[in-house]
Amino acid sequence: MSIEYTGVNKETVAGEIKNYLDACPENTVFKMVINSKRGYLRLKIKNASKSRLKTLIGKLRRKKPGP
Repeated sequence: MSIEYTGVNKETVAGEIKNYLDACPENTVFKMVINSKRGYLRLKIKNASKSRLKTLIGKLRRKKPGP
């Protein structure tokens, strides 16, 4: 989901980021990218490696050869 705000002040941005972080569980790991040249901040929830392993195992199970 993506929400775009245009022409907002610093307090609005800080409030929205705080709401986003408060909505996530305590042990959530994030990936944060700050690009000062282009003027953006990107926050993404980084998936745990366990879920990557589960996805890989699921893909391998689906690719079983037929009879």
